[in-house]
Amino acid sequence: MVDIVMIGSSIFEFWQQPHWPPLSVSNQAVRGSQSQYWRDSDLNTLPQAKSYLVYCGSNDLIYGVSPRQTIENIKALLTQLTRLQPSAKIGYFSIMKCPQKEDAGQLDIIDEINHQIKDFINDSNSSHNSNHKYSNLDYFNFNHYIANHEKWFVEDGLHLTDNAYQRLDQQLTPVLSLWLGSDK
Repeated sequence: MVDIVMIGSSIFEFWQQPHWPPLSVSNQAVRGSQSQYWRDSDLNTLPQAKSYLVYCGSNDLIYGVSPRQTIENIKALLTQLTRLQPSAKIGYFSIMKCPQKEDAGQLDIIDEINHQIKDFINDSNSSHNSNHKYSNLDYFNFNHYIANHEKWFVEDGLHLTDNAYQRLDQQLTPVLSLWLGSDK
């Protein structure tokens, strides 16, 4: 069993093997994948892990999927994953703001999707919500770690530079270690 399985699109896939010592990581991300791909995937085929990190939704914006459908797909994916892995922690990384999305006028849409997913996770963790209580869901705001600044992005304005991934490794190692070691 590994500590973390990563699923999602190219932002995770290009991370390849994150350096988060002492955590073991299995990166299962697929470039070009959209939220529906992961919603419809057989998640039983993923390696067993203590936690799962999810990054999806960004490509939905590129391919014209409505924000409402993206939100529903992500909610369904998170719900399915928590049902399949009830003892694992599930972390969703917000859709990242980047120069490409800024140029396309999509930053407000990203804010709305991220807000809705964060609210879903908070509501799911609430002891007042007995119908959908998943206390193992967490939300990570990617934009706290990588600001929408061109120095962190390659020429396409979407994908991250090696320096950005190194920065993420440094910043996330303690966060993820604490997350895995903490009990809610």
